[in-house]
Amino acid sequence: MFIYEKAEPTDRMRLTEIFDLDTGEPVDLQAFLTRDLSVVMQDRNELAGRYTRDSERPWLVCRICGGAVMLVRTQERRFHFRHHVDEEGERNCPISTRGVYNADQINRMKYNAAKESSAHLRLKGIIRDSLLADESCSEPQVEKVWRGMPIAERATWRRPDVQVERDGQRLAFEVQLSTTFLTEIVGRREFYRVNGGAIIWVFQGFNPGETRTAEEDIFYLNNLNVFVVDESTLERSLKAKRMALNCWYAVPHLKGRNVVDEWIMEEIFVDQLTVDPSRQLVYFYNYLSHRASLEATLDTGTLRQDFHDFWIEHGVSEEPEADTAWQALRERMSAAIPQIQLPQSFHEGRFHGAVSIILSARYGRPVGYRLPRLINVTNTAFDYYKAFLLPFGWTLEAFNQGEILADQDTKRTWAKRRVIIRENLRNQDPAYRQDLRYNRLFAFLVPEIKDRLADARHW
Repeated sequence: MFIYEKAEPTDRMRLTEIFDLDTGEPVDLQAFLTRDLSVVMQDRNELAGRYTRDSERPWLVCRICGGAVMLVRTQERRFHFRHHVDEEGERNCPISTRGVYNADQINRMKYNAAKESSAHLRLKGIIRDSLLADESCSEPQVEKVWRGMPIAERATWRRPDVQVERDGQRLAFEVQLSTTFLTEIVGRREFYRVNGGAIIWVFQGFNPGETRTAEEDIFYLNNLNVFVVDESTLERSLKAKRMALNCWYAVPHLKGRNVVDEWIMEEIFVDQLTVDPSRQLVYFYNYLSHRASLEATLDTGTLRQDFHDFWIEHGVSEEPEADTAWQALRERMSAAIPQIQLPQSFHEGRFHGAVSIILSARYGRPVGYRLPRLINVTNTAFDYYKAFLLPFGWTLEAFNQGEILADQDTKRTWAKRRVIIRENLRNQDPAYRQDLRYNRLFAFLVPEIKDRLADARHW
């Protein structure tokens, strides 16, 4: 079954003034909410995840009151923004989206009720019995508390449906309920990531042609892999003495410039899964890798070089034709790589500086600056762009710029600063905390460092 769907905004949105704190630009709602559904769903989860990790550093906010916002999906499968449930009513915003009960409270009521359903209890039993049959797994624990790290508060602990240890890796199995809500999904993912575990969401059935938002919030975050257990998988588990599952996964195909997903079901065992706790991914088929390879076959090489050429030619320009050329390049980037959102103006402060230091490291000379030598760019990077020093250093290393810098660093200023940088990174100095906002763009501009960027995380 092939699936392709574009997101759509609601006809009536109360919050229409949304501001992007990463780019310093207002959000074009029509453009943001009409991209590929998979991209919008991933951004919806990223929006909630970033607030969960650090509520003081949200991504998108209400332009009127400055409060963090969430991306909500209606029963008609359309999207709109509302204030985050933790901030609704706290900032006296003239636009309110809160009723007697907010959506989070209503969903929590439904979730708690569904946890007691016979279907939920039976699925827990199937998971438990399947794991008991698997000799590679420890004895499964049902509804036992998974405590956080010693510094964590008791309120942050989780009680997974079933938990087990396999090959030294702790796994939490959670039954997907029709009312599982985004804040719960994101909260659990973050909890297990911090505590070295991995979460496996289990469905009682799956139809790729009739998916619900509660399901999509899970599988779009899990490499488009869906796991199902039932009586037949339990029978296979008992016979093979390996936990069996049915795995639905999407295989990407190019049709024109669109990626269309073909859903396939395969009978698998838990020992065939790849477990990546740091990214909270548990999958059988690596959709993200295959999709990235497909997208790389598009004419991104020419587009990349055009971006480089623009920055080399216009990076320091204040002329109107530079702005015109930027808008044309920005439109091409939006069409070819919608995941990368560029600001209206390439002069935007942090954006311009971040791109300039990376491309300067790429070419071994100042790009985007009126500076004489690469060593001068290192001073600018150290003084003003500490949060981007890691990708800057990776790019210098990838293009062997060490010899150029050694020749130019006659006073050994950069050599001494490299020692300072390494020490402050080890000590997790907040000033050096990596800013990830442009990582997608950096991976496009300098694919030689994309693997290191993909592994990058806030400490």
